[in-house]
Amino acid sequence: MEDTEINQYDLMDWQNHFGTIFFETWQRAGLPHHQGFIAEYIDIREHGDFKNDWMNQSTVISPGLHANQLRSVYGFGVLVGKVFSEMLGLTVAQTSNASDWCGRFNLGISLFDYTCDELEGISSVSSLEVFQPFIKAGYPGTRPLTPAEELLSHLADSVLNDLKIAGVKKGGYPKTGSLFKVMKQLFEAEDFVSKEGLSADTDLKKIRKALYLKSAEPFRVMAEYTVLMTDTHDPVLIKNARSIGKAIGYCYWLIDDAKDIWIDLEAGRWNLFLQLAAAEDPRIFAQHRDELIKSRLVSIWEQANHAQRISNQVVNRLFHAVNSMVLSEKVEQHTLGLVSASLWQWYHY
Repeated sequence: MEDTEINQYDLMDWQNHFGTIFFETWQRAGLPHHQGFIAEYIDIREHGDFKNDWMNQSTVISPGLHANQLRSVYGFGVLVGKVFSEMLGLTVAQTSNASDWCGRFNLGISLFDYTCDELEGISSVSSLEVFQPFIKAGYPGTRPLTPAEELLSHLADSVLNDLKIAGVKKGGYPKTGSLFKVMKQLFEAEDFVSKEGLSADTDLKKIRKALYLKSAEPFRVMAEYTVLMTDTHDPVLIKNARSIGKAIGYCYWLIDDAKDIWIDLEAGRWNLFLQLAAAEDPRIFAQHRDELIKSRLVSIWEQANHAQRISNQVVNRLFHAVNSMVLSEKVEQHTLGLVSASLWQWYHY
């Protein structure tokens, strides 16, 4: 195919094509349709009861980020916590604690990303006191914080502190330590991706792992924290929580990167689909990124059938993870219906 030739899908249609393929694959696997769950999903996301007074009383974080957006991001984390809680059989009180933690965790990592990409940058975030256990450099000392940095510090401190408390209540529960290690890995992955722009010289395996940690692994963390709220030490339940967290995380990673593909390309940021294209054509980002590169990328994805292949992989992973949990039909339909609705809304709006 010549660079000047137009692919059978124009650039916007590739995203429509991918969305059609993904949700058709979801339906063929027998997973719930989104339609009957959208209203409930929106209600949970938009009306999560944020328990942090500082955020409720805070001023505008930045001109491009207002309080309603922050509450919606928190509400999405609450939704994820509720889904995992229902799957794992938590009580009402346990669900409340787990979903609030997931809300704060999701808002924290989202604000971390936003601050790195749109505001002060990774060096500013790395200098915050709360993240010093994750880095080797010496703490530079206190300084005036921006509203975004102050909120991020509050969120990170509360999330890490609650993780310590959960470990104490579990009597030295071993997985708590592993979750702290994962937190460090998430921090390092964000640092790596933010500094590693699109290039033909990038280690693609390392980029793929960092992208996974940054985008999918947080859902595994939320699932494992949720199981910490139970009274069980059952290794099978813990393994299932980890598996379902990873499986759902892969779904959101795929949907988010497909939706943001042209935004990430324009910003010179790595993205799952850009990594897949570079794996097919290692020199594609050695060229000048003009308008023709978009057509070349679409051609690569189409020729490799990436939309169908990766949708099959991710949906099959979810299908098998759900089957391993042996959920009742009611719980399976409700929880995965909410996931389906959130994926649909995320991709289309």
